[in-house]
Amino acid sequence: MKSWLAIFFCVVFICATASFAVDQPDPYGGKSTTVKTVPIKPAPQKTLPRETRMRATGKVIEISPAALKIERNVKGTIETMDFSLVKPLDKIKVGDEVAVSYIAKDNQNIAKRVSKVTKKKVTPPNGTKTAVIIPPGTPGK
Repeated sequence: MKSWLAIFFCVVFICATASFAVDQPDPYGGKSTTVKTVPIKPAPQKTLPRETRMRATGKVIEISPAALKIERNVKGTIETMDFSLVKPLDKIKVGDEVAVSYIAKDNQNIAKRVSKVTKKKVTPPNGTKTAVIIPPGTPGK
C-alpha cells in the first residue's frame, strides 16, 4: 500500500510541474529578437606555389659541405642522385644509409632534411617459447 501511495504522489508531482511549465508567460513579451549581422571581409588569398617534397633512401657515396651524392636501388637498377645541401651535415659519413627529403627546383635537387636510417632488430617477446621441429619417425613424447 505504501508503494502505491508513493507512486501516486510521484505521478501527481510530475503532472503538476508540467502544468506549471506550460502556464509560464513568454519571457520576451512580444519583443522581436533580431541579430545584427556585420559583413565580414574575406581575407586576401595568398597563392604561394606549393613545393612538392619527395623522398629518396640510399647509401652515401660522396659528401661535402655543399653537396651530397647517394646511390639507391630502383627496381633492380642502381641510380645515383645528387643533392645540394642547405646546411652542412656533421653526423653523416660516406657509407651511411640515409633518407633524404628534397624538392626539385630549377633542375636541381635541394635536400631539406637528411637522416640516418637505422634498421631495427626483430626479437621475440620475453616468455615466448620457440618451436622445436621434430623430424618424422623419431620417437617423441
